[in-house]
Amino acid sequence: MKKQMKNQMKTFLVCMLLLSGANIYAQTEYITEYEIQYEAKYSLDSLNLDTKTIEVFYLYTGKEYGVFMNHNTAHQDEIKAYNKEQMQFNNRSASTKSVSRETNYRRTFFKNRESNEIKVEAQILDETYLYKEPSVPLDWKIVDETKEYFDYTVQKATTSFAGRDYVAWFAVEIPINDGPYIFYGLPGLIVELYDTEEHYYFGLLNLEKLSEPKTWDIPNNVKEVTREEFKKVEPSGIENLALMQNLSSISVNDGTVTLTTKDGTDMSQGEFERMLRRRIRDKNNWIEKE
Repeated sequence: MKKQMKNQMKTFLVCMLLLSGANIYAQTEYITEYEIQYEAKYSLDSLNLDTKTIEVFYLYTGKEYGVFMNHNTAHQDEIKAYNKEQMQFNNRSASTKSVSRETNYRRTFFKNRESNEIKVEAQILDETYLYKEPSVPLDWKIVDETKEYFDYTVQKATTSFAGRDYVAWFAVEIPINDGPYIFYGLPGLIVELYDTEEHYYFGLLNLEKLSEPKTWDIPNNVKEVTREEFKKVEPSGIENLALMQNLSSISVNDGTVTLTTKDGTDMSQGEFERMLRRRIRDKNNWIEKE
């Protein structure tokens, strides 16, 4: 009897330890109450810095957490439903939110502003990576300078990150200490942000209180790496991105491979690879210089 009770106690303790471990390593739920849209204008082509790409990014934020992402990630459920409907019924009557858009930036930034921790999730080829951003919290310098931004009086602050110097304008009237990309930590929402070379610009488009909180989770099937390790594998992702953005179809006729670009041009594999290398070479003015 004593032996049976002892075994039951061991089983109970093991179960408690497992449950305890599950709580310790439980995945963080990033609970957000606001959807904020930013228009980004950036110069990715190092040989033509005056040409700007325009893209809309989304910040979902709340009291403790923020999640910054591109349009496709923000509307992934709608896009999946839209694509499924297209395949079944070929019905093209859908909102613009449901349509996937081209993007140069596929990383998602999960911010825990209470613990000053940012986890970055990015997909390269068939692998999803996750790393912690080691450069946070940022060192802000608040400047005694204000201006008007739409209906807000905003104040200036400066900082540096990943090889660029930045200017931010924040609105104390909006008591959310968050902002676009990795930026947060000012006494008000960052409504405008740009680097001093004016290669990258973020401007507030819309701020909306959600009808009910939205929760975001980091995917389970991620490969955890350091930022330095991620930087080593990232170039292959850039090449893959260039391939997807430029190639429409591949056909083989009598052993000859013909590639068709998105603009309808047919070319050989060698010609396409040379074009791809040129485009990758030109698109090298990424937001993170180091």
